[in-house]
Amino acid sequence: ARSISAGDLHTWALIDSRQVKCWGNNSWGQLGQETTVALGDDANEMGDDLPPVDLGTGRTARSVSAGETHTCALLDNGRVKCWGSGLNGRRGSGSPDSVGVEEGEMGDDLAAVNLGTGRTATGLVA
Repeated sequence: ARSISAGDLHTWALIDSRQVKCWGNNSWGQLGQETTVALGDDANEMGDDLPPVDLGTGRTARSVSAGETHTCALLDNGRVKCWGSGLNGRRGSGSPDSVGVEEGEMGDDLAAVNLGTGRTATGLVA
């Protein structure tokens, strides 16, 4: 692992391939697996059996940060993507809805946070 970040009940690792893997509670989709099933509490859910989060075609992460019930990743292109609970604007999407709980919400379908025209992020903390 290059770095680790822990939220309220979930943990993230940025691994050497620049992919991110997450385990723990997933009630709001904060694991980014398009489901609300917790991971890491049953046999065969860790290691090679734990899938990386789909950040989009050809995208990898520079850093990842877990909040209480959401997670954000700073991508290799300077864009930021967040998933999990949107309550109180946590994901910066303009919606309180949870994202990452249903099929078709991650990867290329997950919009990056609007940081302003021509703006990218250089750091990230949730």
